[in-house]
Amino acid sequence: METNKTKIVSLKNTHPALEERNKILKYTRDKFYKEGFYKTSMDEIAGELHVSKKTIYKYFPSKDNLIKEICSHTTKELINVVDKIVDGKEDVVLKFIKLMNMYGGFLSGVSDKWFNDISIHAPKLKKDIEVKRNEKIVFIMKKLLEQGKKEKLIVNYPTDLIIQIFISSLKSALNSDFLIMSRFSMSDAFRQTYEILLNGILTNKGKEKYSREKQKLSKYLLV
Repeated sequence: METNKTKIVSLKNTHPALEERNKILKYTRDKFYKEGFYKTSMDEIAGELHVSKKTIYKYFPSKDNLIKEICSHTTKELINVVDKIVDGKEDVVLKFIKLMNMYGGFLSGVSDKWFNDISIHAPKLKKDIEVKRNEKIVFIMKKLLEQGKKEKLIVNYPTDLIIQIFISSLKSALNSDFLIMSRFSMSDAFRQTYEILLNGILTNKGKEKYSREKQKLSKYLLV
């Protein structure tokens, strides 16, 4: 079971040039996730890493390119974790709990400053991420709903309708304007919306199992 903070896998490679590139990428990712990126200059990053800007630009031609690489790497890491959960042997309720814990844990490690900067200063990148994320949601939800219906843990509602409701509801709940007005953190908004949606599609058998599993795993969960 994942702990309540999902850790992105460390960037490691034995090739010196790749090690240097990955060191820059990891440090910058952690910094941007904590502080946002808009007010951070490449000079600042170079100074904190004790390297020249030329070294950074050797691997990342621009700040925009660096931001894209951070997003691309994180997406790949999250997808790897998601695929392991979805393709596992557990029943669908436990898989949904693991997915909630994994993504909620990831969001809790990323500041609102990062998400605000992406929304305001990189809207095209944000749109691209959302499109790919929604494609992945459709794919994994179809697999999970099919499994859950066979296990009699998911109500036999139309699959396409359930998926659309999940995507639309999460998009609305994670909207930056809503978060500002509601004062929810991104992680809290995700977890509570996810739980509301999940309870809406579980059978009575599924809800009983969900309640039991949550109690057993309460030390790992933030819901």
